[in-house]
Amino acid sequence: MGWRSPRAHAWSPGRHAWRSAWRHRRGQALALVAISALVTACTTFAPVYDRAMQQSLVDTLLAQATPAEATVTLVSESSDFAGGTEPRDPRELAMRIPDDQAARLGPVVLGRSAIVVPTTGEVPPSGLLLWRDGACEHVRILSGACPDAPGEILVSEEDVDNFGLRLGSVREVGSSITDLPDIRLEVAGTYAPPLDDVWWQGQRIVGVSALVRGLDPSANHDAWLTTEATFTDGSIMTAETSQAGAPVRTEDADVDGVLALGDGVREIDDDLRQRGDDLGLRTGLDELIDTVLTQVDQAHRTVPLLLAPIGVLSVFVLWLVLSAATSSRRNEVAVARLRGHGPSGAAGLLLLELLPALLVGVVPGAVLAVAGGMVVGRVLPGSAPLEAGAGFGTALLIAIAVIVLSSLAAAVRTAREPLPDVVRSGPAPTNRWTLGAVDAFVVACVGTGVVAFVTGSLQGPLALAGPALIALLTGLLLAHLAGPVGRLLGRRLLARGRLVSGTSLLEVGRRSEGRTVIVVLTVACALAVFSMDALAIGERNRANASQHDAGAPVVLRVAGGDVDGVRTALTAADASGRATAVLVGRDTLAVDPDEFRQIAFFPRGGPTEEEWRAIAPPDREPMEITGTRVSLDVETGAGLASGDVFGNEVDVRLSLVVTSATGVRRTVQLGTLPPDGARQRLTGRADACSEGCRLAALQLTTVQGALVRGRLALSGLRVDGKVVDWATSASDWNTTEDKDTFISAVGGGGGTLRLAIEGRGFYPIEVSPAWVPRAIPALLTVEPPHASAETLMLEGVDGTDRPAEDAGSLVLVPAMPDGSSLVDIDAATRGAAITDDTRVEVWMEDDAELVAAVQTALRERVIAPSDVRRFATVRQSYDDTVARWSLALGAAVAPAVMVLALLVLLVLAAIGWRTRARDLAVLRLTGVDGRTTRRLAVWAQLSAVIPAIVVGVAAGIAGAALAMPDVAFFPEPPEVPVVDPSTSWPAVLAVAATCVVVLLVVAGVAGLVGARRAHVERVREGA
Repeated sequence: MGWRSPRAHAWSPGRHAWRSAWRHRRGQALALVAISALVTACTTFAPVYDRAMQQSLVDTLLAQATPAEATVTLVSESSDFAGGTEPRDPRELAMRIPDDQAARLGPVVLGRSAIVVPTTGEVPPSGLLLWRDGACEHVRILSGACPDAPGEILVSEEDVDNFGLRLGSVREVGSSITDLPDIRLEVAGTYAPPLDDVWWQGQRIVGVSALVRGLDPSANHDAWLTTEATFTDGSIMTAETSQAGAPVRTEDADVDGVLALGDGVREIDDDLRQRGDDLGLRTGLDELIDTVLTQVDQAHRTVPLLLAPIGVLSVFVLWLVLSAATSSRRNEVAVARLRGHGPSGAAGLLLLELLPALLVGVVPGAVLAVAGGMVVGRVLPGSAPLEAGAGFGTALLIAIAVIVLSSLAAAVRTAREPLPDVVRSGPAPTNRWTLGAVDAFVVACVGTGVVAFVTGSLQGPLALAGPALIALLTGLLLAHLAGPVGRLLGRRLLARGRLVSGTSLLEVGRRSEGRTVIVVLTVACALAVFSMDALAIGERNRANASQHDAGAPVVLRVAGGDVDGVRTALTAADASGRATAVLVGRDTLAVDPDEFRQIAFFPRGGPTEEEWRAIAPPDREPMEITGTRVSLDVETGAGLASGDVFGNEVDVRLSLVVTSATGVRRTVQLGTLPPDGARQRLTGRADACSEGCRLAALQLTTVQGALVRGRLALSGLRVDGKVVDWATSASDWNTTEDKDTFISAVGGGGGTLRLAIEGRGFYPIEVSPAWVPRAIPALLTVEPPHASAETLMLEGVDGTDRPAEDAGSLVLVPAMPDGSSLVDIDAATRGAAITDDTRVEVWMEDDAELVAAVQTALRERVIAPSDVRRFATVRQSYDDTVARWSLALGAAVAPAVMVLALLVLLVLAAIGWRTRARDLAVLRLTGVDGRTTRRLAVWAQLSAVIPAIVVGVAAGIAGAALAMPDVAFFPEPPEVPVVDPSTSWPAVLAVAATCVVVLLVVAGVAGLVGARRAHVERVREGA
């Protein structure tokens, strides 16, 4: 049976399809092109974006890596055993790098090194003796010449100042092997720091020269640069090594090359291990590659799941549009069936008209995906090249297959309908409230996914599909209920004379297009809300993590524990309080509340005014001592006993503990307590108090395990012979009480302090004045042991545990691990020493002039600033991650789903405008005025759009609330609770407002356009 009609000799199916699609239904054809382009773009953009993220990640990690981390170095070490063995020739090491891996690396730099110490001198300095092939070309020679003979060296200017190593100076350094001759080194010149850090591959050659005098003097020199002959012609030196190192080529590095280089490096490492114990490999490339693999794996899971809902929605919209397009061609299908072409011929006629437009849309869709990749390449950091490889081709074929199969299914579905339904323009609407078999199956499948999501069965990246499932289930149920509910309410409103509202609801219930609009708009609004909410929450959580890790806009670490010196320097640099001294312990942060609260970040909420006041130190004045000779009258009460574990009487010594500066704690020994019931003046020398100090504690010392029990009366405190008015009432002193010690002031006044003492076990034991807090008030990030008899303890500035009391709670302590505490710096340092367990930092605002002034002021007081940590740098490290770039897809998903929603509105309006215009024309004939028909046209559209927007936004909020705890905001789960998954209401409200404005305006305009075409002549089209 042919296609050609016997009555129309020149009739051609192709010509007819072309005229029907591009002349009579041009708007519909353009909509099909648009939806096809969108389906193709969504499908093919995923591999393009994924590849761009991978390349940007590699570029970013290589740019952030130190020269040592981005270098592959083969090392051979000498041995001192059995007469000693020399390290291998570095050229032999260079040959161990395979050619395919060498192509991904820069030029190999050969070198040798050793630790050398001159054999003469009061404090001979220790440091590196170094040869690098071509070293003189990568430093600035300040005087003399580059070494060219064995034993000649270049030294730094600091070594000249510290150790007198001038031109011509000679030093001899020892060999690592006994009885071998020393090596003679002669200074041939001086040099300045390296010009090229990458060439030196992270080797630190300057900045260590120092001479420390005192009880334990030491000295270190900078690297001495020499010739290779110094190593090969002389004896084996201490820790002598040879090496061949090559940096990674960053200018043309890509993901595949770096991963292949990682595999090659592991093979080199395995080969070296098999060839000898003296061989080894040094590189940070393995950690970098692990990071790449981890984040790439995260992208492979996150990106498809973020794009999958919009892909599924676009396919769903494609199916709806095709269904509507084939339904609008029922007349042509009926004519073809009546002419005897059969279902297959009718389906072929539909495909001939629809499929070309859809296939045309594939081309702009692919171009759009590639253009998006170009934009992404410019937006993401690094130099990601545009790549459309096998993944792009596979995605394009999948898109074409989906489009063709959807077209075929839609055409066959319409062509195979019973002829009466085709002639009647579709099956008659039903008033059933129950679901049909197909609808019930779809709702059951989607509902199962929703239940799994809500109950937590969908975890990790799979949870990102949960919001789409909730939106789809909500849209399906709302669309199903819209039919009977719309018809029921519409009839009731019409019965009450509400023509516009009643007719609009009847229109929603009668036409399948209204239910289609509800499903699509519900899902589209929900996905837009979820994607933008996830984007905003991700930004918030990265800001939280960055602020927590940085602590403040700028953090400067300083050497030593001179808090008073740091505070003085900060006052000199800026007296306005824009910089503050901070003490950082293992789990304790000690701060000045007045300054700290203005500078530090508290991303999850800071202390309240009451909590800041609660951690203040006791409002007591310290007992000042100024002088060098201290004396104190001591009277032992009747019955004072002191004995060791064998019952033998032991001496008990009394001392004063003083602090001459913050964190500097001294002990002034006064002498042994007098016998029971006796009185004696004890004296001691307090050189630390010559310029003033503060009394921190009274201390008793005896042998370990001894028992001391009784009372003491202390009076007549004199300094340099002058009586000191010191605090002696019981309220002026703390009580020391634990399982082994009890010391309490039991009375006093009038210059006499009376103490009740019971000590056993561990000494010394102390009692402190009330100026020193007995328990440090702290703001905690963990629940204190209220129900436990245990005393709350935290780490003091001296590294030992100190009693603490709960003054409030915080979610996070800035820059500290979980479980840390925030305390007042004065409360923490009163009467305590600052040891190496605690470091001093300066937290300040990000002002270049302020930072420079603080550094200068510190150096003037011989306080060396070291590392600088900036919030901007920390934030950038969080922004340059696949986790952030993946969530950034929300900025593309939201507009894409809105375009899909608009396409559905426009396509359905373009397909059904004739029918709606005819219905409105009938109303015009019955006497309905033009204003009423326009209102009917608009409200017929809005009656489906408004509930879809409301329910879609609600579904998006609910889905986001359930999914956010499983969203990967960071490459690795944070160790502190920086994640705040609560809804970002500004983002949600912005999306909701956009949906309301855009969708309602488009739907209203589409209704008005249909109303303008409702001419009376349209009535004849239905005749």
